[in-house]
Amino acid sequence: MDKKYHILYVDDEQDNLTAFRAVLRRYYEIHTAKSGEEALNMLRDTRIDLVISDQRMPKMTGVELFEQISEKYPDIIRMVLTGYSDIQSIIDAINKGKVSHFITKPWNVKELRVILDKALETYALRGRNKTLELENSQLMIKTARMEKEHILSQYEILKNQINPHFLFNSMNILSSLIPRSPQTAVKFTKQFSKVFRTLLEMNEELTIPLEQELEFIKSYLFLQKMRFDKSLQIQVRIAKSKLPLQLPPFGLQLLIENAIKHNIISEEMPLKISISNEKNYLKVENNLQLRGGNRTSTGIGLKNLKARYKMLTDTPVVLENDGRYYAAKIPLIP
Repeated sequence: MDKKYHILYVDDEQDNLTAFRAVLRRYYEIHTAKSGEEALNMLRDTRIDLVISDQRMPKMTGVELFEQISEKYPDIIRMVLTGYSDIQSIIDAINKGKVSHFITKPWNVKELRVILDKALETYALRGRNKTLELENSQLMIKTARMEKEHILSQYEILKNQINPHFLFNSMNILSSLIPRSPQTAVKFTKQFSKVFRTLLEMNEELTIPLEQELEFIKSYLFLQKMRFDKSLQIQVRIAKSKLPLQLPPFGLQLLIENAIKHNIISEEMPLKISISNEKNYLKVENNLQLRGGNRTSTGIGLKNLKARYKMLTDTPVVLENDGRYYAAKIPLIP
């Protein structure tokens, strides 16, 4: 055994202290004290794993010392070493001082080492168990926090997607289509219901395949094209090999919605959005023609998207703006 364990021996006889240190210092870090008071002072500043104390000492007995140690330093192993076969002292040591071993004098070095090694082995095992319990507790707290964040993010997703503006705009488009083009109105209604059905179905998923998100985007873009017609130009170029990769549900839709919400869209100034893959990123890029006035973005959508990605991967969301084009790149997860 190396000297990583620290043992404190308390005895009012200097010869006993000297002998104890001489025979055991090869195996442990030995500290000594000539009284209970001196021992308590030492414990305040010194790491001690195990305390052995003589029982019969002036002013403070071994049991009285251990009563204080058990209260202030409950993890320290406590042993009584005495030459008196006093049954009451043994009982007091066990009951009051919570002593783990009772050793009689004269002690045998080999036997004493066996006792000490077993006690310290138990001490080390108890310490490891405490560490594991702490790590497990921290893991449970982290898991609970992540579950809470996931629930909150899912709530934000639904709240952000089913927003009043989208409903209002869609209903206006539908009401204008019914009198002038009933067949188109029927198509619009089918796509509109498909969008909302998908929103409700996929909202509980942590990730979905890119292929599934693109199917949803077709219906979503159909509604937007009915509103903006040729003023909104969409180009999709995705390698087939990337379709099985995963992303948070509605991640792509959020980026498209942001581009539509923050930019001018007109026949004179069409908004051009390209959707492509760049290595293991999904890239959404649009020409910048920001709306004027005092419109400011809270950034809740992107913050929520970044938060969801942090739960899934260490790969970051990348945002680029060169003054002419804005690009958002989100990781595709294997």
